[in-house]
Amino acid sequence: MERILLTVGILAGLLGIASHQPAHADADRAKAELRAIHEADRRAHFHRDVNALVATLPPDFRFVSVRDGKIQTQSADDLRKRFTQYFQGTEFSAWDDLEPPIIQVSPDGQMGWMVVRVKIAYSKTDRAGKKTQEQSVIAWMSAYEKRDGKWFHAANASTFAPEPAGP
Repeated sequence: MERILLTVGILAGLLGIASHQPAHADADRAKAELRAIHEADRRAHFHRDVNALVATLPPDFRFVSVRDGKIQTQSADDLRKRFTQYFQGTEFSAWDDLEPPIIQVSPDGQMGWMVVRVKIAYSKTDRAGKKTQEQSVIAWMSAYEKRDGKWFHAANASTFAPEPAGP
């Protein structure tokens, strides 16, 4: 009788462990998917690929951005216009993580968020041909929603490091 109870107990424990592994695996997969979005955003900046940047925005959803003490909602078309202007004459030399992104996913796997801190450096050539160098450190938190198996970027809150004091 004791062997039967011991065997049942061991089997119950193993089943409990097995039932928790898929949730962990799902969370790891979801985090990897969000990390891939971050890496795709980096590539999009170097290639000035506006379409890639707005690819994670659902057409029926308003993107919410928090920046400079303001809340702004934008459509995919609004963001497309903004990034098209931003990329004109721009060539990136850096868009690099200064520390690993922090990524979390809700227990049901339908929401996620990512906190990143990157150094961005680029040159910008204006219409007159004058070239300027820009660089900054930006940290932001992005919120994502999963719909029909695809992650969509729902909101973003950004901060910029103060410019270093000049001589």
